[in-house]
Amino acid sequence: MTAALHSRSSMADGHSVEPVSDGGYSLRQVARVLAVPEHRLRYWSQTGFIVPTAGGGRYSFRDLIAVKVARALLDGGVPLRRVRRSLAALAKTLPGIDTSLAGLRIRCDHERVLVDGDDHSFEASTGQLVLDFAVDVLQREAAEVVALPISEEIDGPHDGPRDAYEYFLLGCELEHEWDGAPADLDGFAAAREAYEEALRRDPSLSAAWTNLGALLAHTGDYDAARACFDKALRDDPEQPEALCNLAELSLREGDAEGAALGYRHLLRSSPDWLEAHYGLARALLSLGGKVQALAHLERFCAAVDLLPRVAPELALRQRSALAVIAELRAQT
Repeated sequence: MTAALHSRSSMADGHSVEPVSDGGYSLRQVARVLAVPEHRLRYWSQTGFIVPTAGGGRYSFRDLIAVKVARALLDGGVPLRRVRRSLAALAKTLPGIDTSLAGLRIRCDHERVLVDGDDHSFEASTGQLVLDFAVDVLQREAAEVVALPISEEIDGPHDGPRDAYEYFLLGCELEHEWDGAPADLDGFAAAREAYEEALRRDPSLSAAWTNLGALLAHTGDYDAARACFDKALRDDPEQPEALCNLAELSLREGDAEGAALGYRHLLRSSPDWLEAHYGLARALLSLGGKVQALAHLERFCAAVDLLPRVAPELALRQRSALAVIAELRAQT
């Protein structure tokens, strides 16, 4: 069984929403609606904390709700890890609510985030802060901002990236076009240069460090890759991709014990990170821990089955895992 190194994506899969703006909201519009600095929204996106899901780097209305909740909790002193958990629970709940989003009320009461509809409520453990807002009010505020005239000089078309975050997005696009082709040296160099330029402009852009590290690992330069992942974790200590990649490098270099420690550390902060279960199973198999490896492989396969779409590479790893599961069950 083998695994790939992971990059931070500029986009994330999302659910369809009730559009207030047909094409979603630009970063500048979200900043205006919610009074959140643009640089903070960019940082949240590139670290995977709150990623725009409407396509083209634009925010859906559900994303606006997540930003509003996150801002209130963080400003109230709630630890980042607890805010992450609340947002994850909220994201899982909203798509399954059989009512109009505009009819919801979202509030925080002590250590609970509550989503109230007509005939139900949802709660998740968060921090100690009172937050209460009606979604229809946010919807009206968003509509008002979308209707504001936008300066062509600020939001209009422009040639090439203008800041670190846009160079990061360019790197993501170029890396996707390159797609690991060994013969495409120019494609590899272009993606690398885009990430390096992003980091020259903003050395704290942890997602760019992670993606640059993954590129370097493709060339076999594991030392340089590890240094990049360490720098990513300096500014985003809980970033799962960097933690997963460091554990994967240990496994590739024959350090199964170090890999197992790394994957277990990741699973403590991100227990549902399916690639960590896959990697830990591989490490445990190298160490002779067949029973534990079987449990993690089964959890990995079950998580893949729940995904709305499965990439070919992930499907291949699942088939490999299922074959190993059959062998381990026969032996144990």
